[in-house]
Amino acid sequence: MATLREWISSSKTGVQQLIFICVLVFVPAWLMQRLDLTAGLWWLTYTPSNWVKPWSFVTYMFLHLGFFHLLGNMLWLYFVGSILQDLVGSKHIYRLFLGGGILGAVFFQGIYSFSAYAEQGIALQLLGASGGVSAVVIGTAIFTPRYRLFLFGLIEVELRWIALVKVLLDLGGLASGSNVGGYTAHLGGIAFGALYVFGILRGDFLLGFFDFFDILYDRIRSFFQKKSPRNAPLRFEKGNKRVDSNAARRKDGPSEAEVNVILDKISQVGYNNLTAKEKETLFKASKPE
Repeated sequence: MATLREWISSSKTGVQQLIFICVLVFVPAWLMQRLDLTAGLWWLTYTPSNWVKPWSFVTYMFLHLGFFHLLGNMLWLYFVGSILQDLVGSKHIYRLFLGGGILGAVFFQGIYSFSAYAEQGIALQLLGASGGVSAVVIGTAIFTPRYRLFLFGLIEVELRWIALVKVLLDLGGLASGSNVGGYTAHLGGIAFGALYVFGILRGDFLLGFFDFFDILYDRIRSFFQKKSPRNAPLRFEKGNKRVDSNAARRKDGPSEAEVNVILDKISQVGYNNLTAKEKETLFKASKPE
């Protein structure tokens, strides 16, 4: 039987790893609910103005107490996150998910601090991956707005319209006064997703800010990798496009310029609208040396 460390390895995508962690946390949380031990879960939730547990800025986004709450978030993350991951890699999925969740908690803290709940001393708790998932969804929609999805396998809709409906629903939910914490976290995630795409994937004004996170990411990745990092394929960057160094070194493989042109086309019209030759070129670029 594979160990947990072997399962969460470089062979798994960022989307798969995040889903696995959320499911892994959900199972004991569900059991604790059934055994009436939910008081212990308080240490994972984000509680406004409670600085006893600063780690909850991160831990709350992996905790779900309802099956359908978990299922909804994971479906969004899997189907939309996989699109962006195929275009820009797992590192940006981690950044969007974690950054969106953290900014969601910050937004929640700000709204709570000026609300009647704070004045009356009513404690609220925030939990769930919705903030991070919102960042991934909006980030994907901004990066490749014309990517087409088939809803229920029948209706073809561009991703930008799905994202627009999500934003309007979140604004409407916040205005209704129900689930204020959840909808506020959604908006924090939306804000982070938009900022990240314009500042990293389509621009460069936030690159310096994420240097620290690059170092942290590389250390975590090297811990879970089964093979030596020196044997792992490197990735180089030109603009906001990344290409495996193995593909760049192969004499018979596509050039960096060819791959960048195809990636630009994907960001405009989606992978499904590539020609057979363009898909073959991407396949060759992704093959190991």
